[in-house]
Amino acid sequence: STQSGHYSRGEKISSSLDLPLSLFPLLSCLLGNDVVNYEVLEEFHKRLLAQNGESSDEKKKEGIQLVTAVTDFLKNLEEDVKEDITANIGAIIKQVLPESDNCAQLEALFLSGLEQYKESTAPPDAADETPTTAVTVTVIEKEKPKPKEKAEKESDPADLEEEEAETEE
Repeated sequence: STQSGHYSRGEKISSSLDLPLSLFPLLSCLLGNDVVNYEVLEEFHKRLLAQNGESSDEKKKEGIQLVTAVTDFLKNLEEDVKEDITANIGAIIKQVLPESDNCAQLEALFLSGLEQYKESTAPPDAADETPTTAVTVTVIEKEKPKPKEKAEKESDPADLEEEEAETEE
């Protein structure tokens, strides 16, 4: 089935990052996604890159270095925190943004960010959605999918002319 292909790809990514799939939703939130804005995390990202001796001058390398730095941060969380991210989100936020005054708002934001991945982390037979790994790869690559219909129509101008001619008749 198609799903098993997705899961093996996820397992390969998990293995190459040496990070359990269960932490991918938090990885996505800590990198910045459509729920947790990148700007909210800017100080966290700068601190991690500085700790790793990386300068953020080279934009091309920064993405890979940031993914590596955030992955390392997640690996270094205490085991009991990793086992229940939702229950420990407050403690995680204190590590991520220690200077922040609005911890309650950040907790709500991160919980909302984690919530969007719940269906995709369900067991394969319980979820028809794309697995978390596909979402994570999208975040890493920062690509937006192109609408299929529009791409098909644009690919053959002759078809457009035929459709217009039929509409006029």
